[in-house]
This record gives sequence, structure tokens and C-alpha cells, in this order.
Amino acid sequence: MSAFNPGDMLSYSAGSTQTGPDGFRKINRAGLPLLGLLRQLFPAVYAPFGTRLPLVLNAYPASVGFPTDGVLVDCYLSFRTASRALQLAAREGLPVLILGQSLFIAELLRRHQSQGFAWPDALIALVGGYHTPLSLERAMQATVQSAGVSLGFVHGYGAAEVEAGMLLASERNAQGQLRYRARGADIHISTPGGRLHLALQNADGTLRSAPFDSGDSARADSDGWIIENAGSRLSPAVLNALESWTAHDWSRRTGYLRSVDGTLHMQLREGALSDGTHELGFYAYAERFGMSWLEKPKWG
Repeated sequence: MSAFNPGDMLSYSAGSTQTGPDGFRKINRAGLPLLGLLRQLFPAVYAPFGTRLPLVLNAYPASVGFPTDGVLVDCYLSFRTASRALQLAAREGLPVLILGQSLFIAELLRRHQSQGFAWPDALIALVGGYHTPLSLERAMQATVQSAGVSLGFVHGYGAAEVEAGMLLASERNAQGQLRYRARGADIHISTPGGRLHLALQNADGTLRSAPFDSGDSARADSDGWIIENAGSRLSPAVLNALESWTAHDWSRRTGYLRSVDGTLHMQLREGALSDGTHELGFYAYAERFGMSWLEKPKWG
């Protein structure tokens, strides 16, 4: 039984398969100097922000804590609210850090563009929850490029029961795999049997809790870590299919798909028309397989 205190804030995983009351973590209400951390770890990605005050747009379907060095807007996964925040940032000259899952952010950028709204001149997407294909990164950058907007990516990896964003990545190796690094000295990484275990540690190296088995594999690579998702989370066949999509494909498809007898059935965005037998209209797909922007795609 966990000990609770007044003011405690608990957060469950956005995509946990657990249905019971456990599996939460306590949010650090003191916050995190998130922008400073990104500036230190990924100076090239952060460079378009310069020394300006950033707006941090939380579009993640779970609480990930409080950045202490930016103006925080929580959109509660409302596309309209998120778009208004982008317009505010454009008017005030603020660069924007978006926290979210990549399929939601892709849809947000597409909707914002379709309305002809003003853009902030610099965006960084801090994405997590599941793997973001390189093809989707490029498609999202193509969406904003015509407006003269720079869009950088930082990928976060964490264990819902321990902490969000424990490892961060902005570069890929020659095979397109992300190279992660610990966000700071408070992160403990171990790989018994090749399995990635994560824990928080104190300044003296003692662990605050037993290492948590992420279910994924990891290996050291140069000055970072290569993480390979379990097949139940990310099938190599599904990843290969997603990486084959062009920017035009991503402009028409949400990224939600389902494999039936080895055939991928893909959901189209609202208003897009099918050009193949395995593409389903937005609502036809939802009726058959279910779909919510709050949920992770089933890419296993």
C-alpha cells in the first residue's frame, strides 16, 4: 500500500495494459527545467529557439510533470485548444515545445495548416509513448516547411511506473535506429540478459526503487543506447510498412492500422478518399476496429 500525502499527484501510463489500481507514479510537483535540459543535450535541435522564452504545449494523454522554464499550456488533447496556443505563440514571438504522441501531433499540424492559421517560427516536438517512424518525422517537417517553420524532434523513452522521459534521443544511426542517452545522473540503466531495466537513483548512486523491466531490449552504441521494442509493441513488418510511406501517404493516413490475416488495413484521415481496397475511411475504420486519439496505435 502506497503512502499518500495531501497534494500528491498520480499519473497512470497512457497506454498501460493494466486494468487494476496499481502501476502509477507520483509526479514531481517541483517541476523540471526541461528547456534547459534540451538545450544542454541537443544544442543543434534547440538552436532555433535562441534565448527566447518558449511556450510548452502539453498534448500528451497523461501528466508528464511541470516544466519550470517555459510558459505551459495544457490543451487536454483538444485540437482547437492546441491550435489556439500555436496562434498565441505566433503572435507573441514565442517558439513552441510540443509534448505529445507523434500521431496526434501530426494531425494537429495538418489541421492547423488547413485552417491557414499563423505559425510560430520554431517548433520542437518532444515525442514519446511509442516509436516515431523516420518517414513520419519527414512528413511532419514537410507539413510546416512551406510556412517557413523549423521543426526539430527529440524522442523520449520512459517507464510509466517509474518516470517519463528517462532517456532522450535526437539522432539516428546508419540503420535509422534512435540513439538514446540518459537525461541526467538521476537515471540508472541496466541490461541483464539484454533487457532494458530502468530506475531512478540518488546522487550517491543508491537506487530509489528496484530496476523496472521495460519489456524491451537494449544495447550500448557509441555514447548512447539502441532500444529495440518488443514485437508485441512494434512488429518489424509494421515498421517496414510505415517507413515505406511517403509524405503524401502520411497526409492521407492517420497511422492507425490493423493487421488481419497478414493484411494491413489503414485508417484514412477525415475527408480522405480510399485509393486502395485496404484503406478504410476514418469512421469506417473506427467502426470496425475502434480508434481514439487518446490511445496508442496497435503496431505489434
